[in-house]
Amino acid sequence: MNPSHFPRSDDVRAGAATAGPPLQRADRALRLALGLGVPLAMAATPWWLRQAGGDRGWGCGFRALTGLPCPLCGGTHACAALVQGDVAGAWAANPGALVLLVWLLLAASQAGAEGLGGRRRAARWPGWHPAVLAVVGGGLLVSWLARLAGLA
Repeated sequence: MNPSHFPRSDDVRAGAATAGPPLQRADRALRLALGLGVPLAMAATPWWLRQAGGDRGWGCGFRALTGLPCPLCGGTHACAALVQGDVAGAWAANPGALVLLVWLLLAASQAGAEGLGGRRRAARWPGWHPAVLAVVGGGLLVSWLARLAGLA
C-alpha cells in the first residue's frame, strides 16, 4: 500500500481537531441509546402525565415521607411544558429542573453525535466541566430552597 493514503498525525483536515478515538461497539450503542432515549422520554412526558391523571400519578416519595417538596418536585411538569415549547410554564413548575433538563438535552445530543459518528470527541464536552455542573446543581438547590422558604 502507498503510505501517502494514510493521514499523517500533523495533517490538518476538517473535523480532525474534534475526532477522537473510535468507540467500541457497546460504547457506541450506549451513546446512541442515550442520544435517542433521553429526547424520546422527554417527548413522552405530556402523554405520561395525561395517563397518570395529572397530579394523581405516583407522587413524590420524599414529599410523602417529609411533607416537603423534593428538589425535583415539579420536574415532570417542567419537562412536559418544555417539550410543548412553554419555557415560562417549565420555569414556573421548577426553575432548577428546567436548567437540569436543558443540560440533559445537551448531554444527550453530544452522546448521540458521538454514537452516530462512531468516535469520541478529542476534546472533553464542556458540559462536564465542574463549573457547569456546579451551575446546574446550584440552580436545582437554589430553586428548592426558594420553594422551601415559600418564595417560589
